[in-house]
Amino acid sequence: MKKERQIPIETVNQSLCDRFDLMVSMFANKEAIRDESGMITYQALNKKANVVANKIPGPGSEQKQIAFFLPNGINQFISIFGILKSGCAYVPLDTSWPAHRIEHAIKDSSAIAVITDNKNYAQVRALCDDACIINIDEINFSENTEAPVLKPGPDDIAHILYTSGSSGEPKGVYTSHMNQVHFIKRFSEFIDITPADRFAYYFSIGFSAHAMPSLGALLNGGTLVMYDLKKNGFPGLADFFASEEISVSLMIPSVLRHFRATLEEGYKFNKLRILLLGGETLYYNDIKQIRPYLKGRTEIINIYASTELFLARAYRIKRDTILKQNIIPIGYAIDGMDIDIVNADGEVCDPNQLGEMVIHSQYAALGYWNNPDLTEKDFPVEDGRRSFKSRDLAYKHPDGAIVHVGRKDAMVKIRGQRVDLGEIENTLLFSEDIQEVAVMLKEDPLSNKVLTAYYVCSPGKHIELDEIKNALVRRLPDYMVPPFYTKLESLPKTDSGKTDYRSLPDPDWESLSEKRDIKHAKNPVEEQLISIFEKHLEVYPIGITENILQAGHDSLKLFVAFDTVEKQFNIKLDLDSFIETPTIESLSVIIRQLQEDNHGDQ
Repeated sequence: MKKERQIPIETVNQSLCDRFDLMVSMFANKEAIRDESGMITYQALNKKANVVANKIPGPGSEQKQIAFFLPNGINQFISIFGILKSGCAYVPLDTSWPAHRIEHAIKDSSAIAVITDNKNYAQVRALCDDACIINIDEINFSENTEAPVLKPGPDDIAHILYTSGSSGEPKGVYTSHMNQVHFIKRFSEFIDITPADRFAYYFSIGFSAHAMPSLGALLNGGTLVMYDLKKNGFPGLADFFASEEISVSLMIPSVLRHFRATLEEGYKFNKLRILLLGGETLYYNDIKQIRPYLKGRTEIINIYASTELFLARAYRIKRDTILKQNIIPIGYAIDGMDIDIVNADGEVCDPNQLGEMVIHSQYAALGYWNNPDLTEKDFPVEDGRRSFKSRDLAYKHPDGAIVHVGRKDAMVKIRGQRVDLGEIENTLLFSEDIQEVAVMLKEDPLSNKVLTAYYVCSPGKHIELDEIKNALVRRLPDYMVPPFYTKLESLPKTDSGKTDYRSLPDPDWESLSEKRDIKHAKNPVEEQLISIFEKHLEVYPIGITENILQAGHDSLKLFVAFDTVEKQFNIKLDLDSFIETPTIESLSVIIRQLQEDNHGDQ
């Protein structure tokens, strides 16, 4: 059987529709998309997209925005290509979004129409009663199947994708057809996509990553196979990969950890040739734990991509690749994407020096919709070169490989030390019994900034809190060891599947501070010691039999507390004799003994 070859993109000076039309002409009767309801060929997809395009008010006349609000399935992609063929830009709305976010996206994008179905019609009508609503369930797909006469050009806007904004309102990232075609070109060439490839798809349509598998497949003659992860869960995903003979898959590392925990011993991804991982920091443990399930020929690729850039960096991991560090690099340059690491003054950093990633490319997004000030700030143009300030922290190896270490907002200061919360999270993943983790700097009831850790155990597994704390103490300096831990059934997620840090609950400060069988002071010395340690360690209450060293969490606070003890009791402590039984009760005995000795010497 002759091996299928990649279909090159000869020029990026075209629209997405131009490339799609080429695929339709070459693969008319080939399966384009499969979902739970069935499949659709390239020719049928094209005809239905034409019908939708002709339903849009004034197709091909001018640039407009059309939103769609549909459940995961083939209809989403009929809508996408229909909107694009009409000369408009598509605005995807996830049906799981809260009403406020949906309404904001419709109004902010100035969408003149919303495509929906019977199930969601009433909700859309309630949210945008002034917009035209196109009910896809009522469309007669046998009528008006010819494409609109006027086609979009390379410089027309292709989509507006809404992503989280620091102001609390989502911001719309918009880009052109040409920029998206260049993305598909660099993606296709990098992993050598051919018409034989079958791409797994289980993303929210509101997540920018939806374009990587969908356009990667449909603009190369491949097949997009959809799986409803929310409905069917992780246990059915392994059978999906096997039965659908998936060859290319993109996953977020935290999703991979969930999936890996459901795999049975001996399972193999027999057809998988490319496993793309991105969206979060990837660790050595992630590679180590998924390797036994992969065939020797399967290539793991750690990628750096964003809504503003799509694919910008990649690092290949083959069976014989030697991984020399815990954080997996995001790799080397991708065609058309140059990256500098710059310091706070905007100067290019030396190798191995931490700084912000600034990406220079004419193929970056055009900016933030209706937000010229933020566009000017994040997409500066200097000396004719367009850039994007990513707010991502990274450093570059001398050989050019970049290591992404987290977001700028994930860097905090603890006792004057810069701490990357991602490093603590990585350390928390020391055991296979721990599936997911998150670390935040929270404010306790006393207005102190304290590290709080959240963890999710692997299915059927349990891990003792003492084991977690001991593992961190052995691996991290004490100021990086969180004093508070919360076990959760699952971490809250954003629409893109990443951890939603804003939705992590506050620890139960009161219950965490409660101590069972608290033994109270029996004498004035113990009362005074309790007062000193509660004040300086900021832990309430402290009993006389409690281990002070474990209660303290912070060696600096312990040092200040012991210094206060020496000054108030006018003694010099030999802490070595205290280590064996580090309690207020034993310290009280030591102090009284020292006071008696001092009194006897007078």
